[in-house]
Amino acid sequence: IILTVEEVQAVLETLDVTKATGPDNVPARLLKETAPVISTSLCTLFNKSLSQGALPEDWKIANIIPVYKKGEKEYAESYRPISLLSIVSKVLERCVFYNIREQLYQVIKTSQHGFTRGKSCVTNLLEVLNYIGSILDVGGQVDAVYLDMSKAFDK
Repeated sequence: IILTVEEVQAVLETLDVTKATGPDNVPARLLKETAPVISTSLCTLFNKSLSQGALPEDWKIANIIPVYKKGEKEYAESYRPISLLSIVSKVLERCVFYNIREQLYQVIKTSQHGFTRGKSCVTNLLEVLNYIGSILDVGGQVDAVYLDMSKAFDK
């Protein structure tokens, strides 16, 4: 992948200035407002990182903060960890994604609903209900197993 200055600048200009900063404390507002000036240098840095297959070590460091989910606030289980990474590293990530997303969408199965553009758990439910209905319409039998995955990955 070789990024262009225009791609980097376009991503910089879409940054959400309300997002928290990462360990480098570089705010999104600074990156967004200076996009026309810094996009060339960032593009050079990004392309060098991509060609060498290595990221700056500082981009691998995250601030982990607990975000309250639900339940009693004095219990650790009531929180989920959020990793705050450098916004500059997220800009690179988005640039790479924009370059490979069409190829990704060609290999992702149509039955995939999670994390897929234009699909959600609602579209998945509608597809399942439609499938069940089509089987029942012809007198078929439907067996279903539902799993509760809540808190499945907490520990």
